[in-house]
Amino acid sequence: MVSVFYPTANESVHSGKYSRAPYFPSALTAAAFSSYLGNSSDVLNITTRAYEGTPFADSVPIGQLKDAPAGAPVLLFSHGLGASRFLYSTQLADLASQGWVVVAPDHPYDALITEFDDGTVVRMPDSVLDNFPSQMPVLVDTRVRDLEFIATAIRNSTVLAQLGHTSLNTSSIGVLGHSLGGNTAAQSVSNSSFFSCGANFDGGIFGPVATVGLDKPFLEVGAANHNQTTDATFSNFWGHLRGFRREYTVNGTVHPSFMDLPVLLSVLGDAVPASLRNESGTIPAARLLQIETKLIDAFFQCCLLGSGSSDGLTRVAKSLVPDISAREDLW
Repeated sequence: MVSVFYPTANESVHSGKYSRAPYFPSALTAAAFSSYLGNSSDVLNITTRAYEGTPFADSVPIGQLKDAPAGAPVLLFSHGLGASRFLYSTQLADLASQGWVVVAPDHPYDALITEFDDGTVVRMPDSVLDNFPSQMPVLVDTRVRDLEFIATAIRNSTVLAQLGHTSLNTSSIGVLGHSLGGNTAAQSVSNSSFFSCGANFDGGIFGPVATVGLDKPFLEVGAANHNQTTDATFSNFWGHLRGFRREYTVNGTVHPSFMDLPVLLSVLGDAVPASLRNESGTIPAARLLQIETKLIDAFFQCCLLGSGSSDGLTRVAKSLVPDISAREDLW
């Protein structure tokens, strides 16, 4: 199962024909996350900033680029272990508003819950977390295959017709993810010619890519206390990145901050357990969303579209100070 976020025209949004998409698509999926979010009755009623079923915008410029490749640019997103594509909806919708088409799958059996259209429900077995270190190579390999399958599918004219858009730029695809999804992004870039560059949000880097490294561009974004000093996988991987590379730390964040958790806390308020509120970081939700979108947008403009520049990414990153910091040698 996948969610596809894409740019649409303001005329469509304001026509009154379309409604905001629900954050969770069904009561069953909402119930799966309800206890995590505090058992609030409001969980089922949360809506996203996206609208369901609107037509693709005919033409949406990415930033100020004039020489971008033909077709809407595509990013694939991989969620964290035990999470869900839905828990990143706000971030991915914001990216789409910048002109990107973002395809986000659930990875069945390591997503908390995957609900298929025919009513089949797949839940993550407890054994996945209990035996995570030993199962991680298989999990990442399976996830990479998921992304490769999607990259192949969106080149199919029948699939594109079902999406309502026949002009995606699938010759060069970007991939990003959070936590284990970040590790998945790195391994996908290593394994497959589908993916030209990638980004990791706060995931440790393990597996073959950690030692083989990458010649392709890669972005590392870490939480406040997650960097090369505190995580040997970060420092090891950095030494094996031979292409364009950048690493930023977002101040006031913790690992779960890079989900939609700060946004959900602002919506649900005191209904969210205190323990979970303490796991969202201190940076305001709107500011974090701005940082995530600006960094991702600028990085993939630079490495994926070929019309941006590293100077453009540097300007964006510097504009986000003091809420982010960078490796001293790469401002």
